[in-house]
Amino acid sequence: MQIGIEDYPGCLEAARLLIAARESGVAGPRLPAGCRPQSLDQAFAVQQRTAQLLREERHDDVAAWKSALPSPEKAVVAPIYASTVAHAEAGPIAARTDVLRIEPEIAFELAQDLPARAEPYTEAEIDAAIGGARLALEILGCRYASPEHASVPELLADHMFNLGLVLGPRIASPHTVPASMAITLSMDGVQAEQHAGVHPNDRPKAGLYWLANFLRGQGLGLRAGQHVITGSYAGFLDVPAGRGLELAYGDLGVLRLRFAGPATQPSA
Repeated sequence: MQIGIEDYPGCLEAARLLIAARESGVAGPRLPAGCRPQSLDQAFAVQQRTAQLLREERHDDVAAWKSALPSPEKAVVAPIYASTVAHAEAGPIAARTDVLRIEPEIAFELAQDLPARAEPYTEAEIDAAIGGARLALEILGCRYASPEHASVPELLADHMFNLGLVLGPRIASPHTVPASMAITLSMDGVQAEQHAGVHPNDRPKAGLYWLANFLRGQGLGLRAGQHVITGSYAGFLDVPAGRGLELAYGDLGVLRLRFAGPATQPSA
């Protein structure tokens, strides 16, 4: 599947509406028909216009990407902005809700740029650009109140349910991440659930390999310091704010964090 950047008359309006919903934290209706993207190309154009506006008007740059191998009907690719990236060890993470939907993932960190160029990148070149990897959680959310009624291009324009990213501890090697491992969730020291985690693309770096060459083909690129997540090992998990959470990723390590939702944040 090929995706390009296909700008269209309603692209700017769509981007501004999605930014407004993103900043208010209140999910709203679908985009108006007059600016609704009709193709994956148009949806990616909305993403890029969103990134441009956030960078120029709010100094909020792209700090990470989410990616997975595409199918003929669907693409999972979206920028993740610096304002929505948190570090687990920094303390409680502010949240707008008291229950959060998360996905346990691995975040690959680039140590070298992978800029746009004519020649495709080989897997070996991309591997050489990876400087490390961390346990990570994608925080899920949508700017549409009824995402089940939105089309795939609308969901892609809205960054495919990305609300944020939590970076956890580094793992020993980014090149030996397993395709399957148990994912164990504990709350306040008590095991709550365990999953026989399996990466959706079999090879955890497959989405990164695809992303590097997809962006290259759009005249874009990846930058040193950016992280890339490539798929959840356990689908989504709903977790409460205000509890001490621990996620054990097989033998790779444990990510510990606490969300501070509205009911657990101190009043002004």
